[in-house]
Amino acid sequence: MLECFGQEGALVRLQKALQSGRVPHGYIFHGPEGVGKGLMARLWAKRQLCERPLRRPWPGDIKVTDAGKDVSEFIDSCDRCPDCRLADAGTHPDLHIIEKELAKYTKKKRERQLIDLPIDVVREFVIEPAGICPARGRARIFIIEQAQSMNQEAQNALLKTLEEPPPRTFLLLITSGTEQLLPTIRSRCQSVRFAALPENYVYSRLEQTGLDEVQAAYWADLCQGRLGAALLLAQMKIYPHKCRLVERFAQLDHRSVLTLAGELVELAKKYAQDYTETHRDLSQGDAERQGQMQWLDIIAHTYGAALKLAVTGSESPVGRFDQCETLKRMAGEYGPLGCGEAIRATFRARALLGANVNPTLVFETLLLEYLGYASSGWNDYDG
Repeated sequence: MLECFGQEGALVRLQKALQSGRVPHGYIFHGPEGVGKGLMARLWAKRQLCERPLRRPWPGDIKVTDAGKDVSEFIDSCDRCPDCRLADAGTHPDLHIIEKELAKYTKKKRERQLIDLPIDVVREFVIEPAGICPARGRARIFIIEQAQSMNQEAQNALLKTLEEPPPRTFLLLITSGTEQLLPTIRSRCQSVRFAALPENYVYSRLEQTGLDEVQAAYWADLCQGRLGAALLLAQMKIYPHKCRLVERFAQLDHRSVLTLAGELVELAKKYAQDYTETHRDLSQGDAERQGQMQWLDIIAHTYGAALKLAVTGSESPVGRFDQCETLKRMAGEYGPLGCGEAIRATFRARALLGANVNPTLVFETLLLEYLGYASSGWNDYDG
C-alpha cells in the first residue's frame, strides 16, 4: 500500500486498524480527485483478500506508534497468491467496483444518461450480493466510486447493510467530499481523509513522463496536487487547445461569443471521445459533461492566474506562467475585481452543467458575463 505517495496519514490509520484486528465494516475515503483514494481502496481490498499477507518494514521516513510504542512493520498483500493476481486483474469474484454505469445492467436496464447513482444499482450490486458468502472464503468487498452521487433513496437503502453488515463484508465509499452523504451514512463509517499531493512532486512526476518543463508546470499548477488528473490531462494532449483558448479569451468580444461557445462544446466532445477510448465504462454523455467541467476549470484557472498577476505579480511556485504576456493583458482588461467575478461566474456555470442545463446556453451566457466584467466599471488595475 506504500504506492500511495503522500498519503502516509491515511495509510497509518488503516494499518493501525489492521494490526489491532478491529477493522470497521465501513470506510469513507474522501479528498480531492486524483490523489490516490481509489488506488488505496483497491490495495486495501487486495490486502483483505490476500491468502498469505506479509509483514514488511516501514520506510525510514514513516514512524508509527501504538500505545506509545514504535511499530516497525506493516501488513501488506503478498502480490503472488491467486487472490492477489485476481484482484490485480480486476476479476476477483469477491471484489465489487460499484459505479452508476452499472444501471444499464440492472433489471430496469436504464440506458439514459444518469446524474445520480440510483437505488437499483445499490440493491442489485451491493445489498443482494452482500448477503452471499464470499466465493473464495476470506471477505467480500464493495468499493462505491463517487459515493456522493448516490441519491437519497440509494443512501437510505444502504443504511441497513452498514448497520448490520454480514460477516466479512466491507464497504468503502470513495468521494471528493462528505457533504452530500447523509449524516446517518457518515456516522456508520470511519472517515479517512486524503490530502492533495505536493505540487513539486506532481511536477516532477509529469517531467518523468517526458513532458516539457512548461507543460509540466502548467498542469501541476492547474491540478493543485491531484496527480491522477494531471497525468490524465497531459496524456490527452489538450495543451495546444488550451493555449489557443487562452488567446481567444484575451480577445473576447460580442462578435466572437457564439463561435467560442460552440468551440467549447466541440472541445468537450473531443475530450469525451479521447477519454472513452481508454475508459469504456463511462458513457459518452458523462464523458462530455466531464469535458465541459474540465474546460471550465481551465478557464477559471486562466482568470485566477490573471488575478494573481493583477494583484501581486507573483507566478506559479514551480515555474513561470506560460502565456504570461497574454495573462497580463487580461489582468489589465479585467482588473482584480473583474477577474474575481469571472471566476465566480465560472463556478456558477459549473453548477448549471451539473444540473444538466444545455451546455451551449451555459457557455454563451457565461461568455457574455465575462464581457460585462471586462468593462471599465470593473477595471481597477493600474498595470
